[in-house]
Amino acid sequence: MMARASRFRIPPPSDWILFGRPAGEWVFLAVMSLVGVNELWSLFGRGTVAAIRQSVAVGRFTMGVTAIGVVVSTIIGWRNGLRFLWLFAAAACITAPLAAREFDDTPPSDLVMAALAALVISVPVLWYGRRRMHAAITQRLWSAMLAEHAAAADEFAATIGALTAEQWTARRDPEAWSPAEITDHLARTYSQYAGEARGKNSLRIRLRFPMLVLARAFVKPRLLRGAPFPKAKAPRPLRPGAGPETPADGIALFRATGTACLCDLGLLAERRPYRQLVHPYLGALPLYDMVRFAAQHVRHHHRQVLAAIAAPPSKEASNVIAS
Repeated sequence: MMARASRFRIPPPSDWILFGRPAGEWVFLAVMSLVGVNELWSLFGRGTVAAIRQSVAVGRFTMGVTAIGVVVSTIIGWRNGLRFLWLFAAAACITAPLAAREFDDTPPSDLVMAALAALVISVPVLWYGRRRMHAAITQRLWSAMLAEHAAAADEFAATIGALTAEQWTARRDPEAWSPAEITDHLARTYSQYAGEARGKNSLRIRLRFPMLVLARAFVKPRLLRGAPFPKAKAPRPLRPGAGPETPADGIALFRATGTACLCDLGLLAERRPYRQLVHPYLGALPLYDMVRFAAQHVRHHHRQVLAAIAAPPSKEASNVIAS
């Protein structure tokens, strides 16, 4: 009887799916649609825009447009919807106390309470809205991100497969990594993120909050578009050892760890597409950005391998290898 009853277990509300989307997402989309339509209708539907102070009118218009933008972006998986979500929350927190001032003799305490109330409401909206937006973007971009990574991985594997034994362990300078060490570093990186996808410990973020904000705002977009990586020290778990003995061993290690990592990330994208993984210098990255970053990371080290084999190792590097 117990075994038979377990077949009819009711899933938790968080797993309820309706027309291909979580039931909670439909509630979120309905509420945001009502808010957006109400804010715009209050301005233009009844001809009351002249009776509302200009600053409040601008705030309510911004809330209406961004709320509708959040709904559309969540449905189609549009990445710019994240900006709409943050702008909606900011407009709500600014507009609420301004609207409270429209009433005569409003005490300052009421203005503060209005701002706090808007903030309290905005926090869960941001939290849940970002999760659903990340999920929608991941589902839309996943195939393209995998294809981008596969192209980068194929190019890297083809290059190291053509190296001689001497090139495989050569360093361009004493501080540089050899192709064998680069391959080991990439394998360790794959293993780290595969483990995190399975619930193991993430990497520690190495930047303080102000620098992290700047890195996410200015460095991350450039890296994801393929710009050269800035010089930064790899975290200790990702620093390479001697590396595989031969290029063939390197290809096998690179392919095995890369395939296992993408398999774990793919399972995570199916079950929890809103999840984020931690990059030590860029903070939490959604799954679609993590796969794109992995492709650019491989390309970055591919360029290092090409540079290492294009020029003979320096005398100092040769001494390091010999020792």
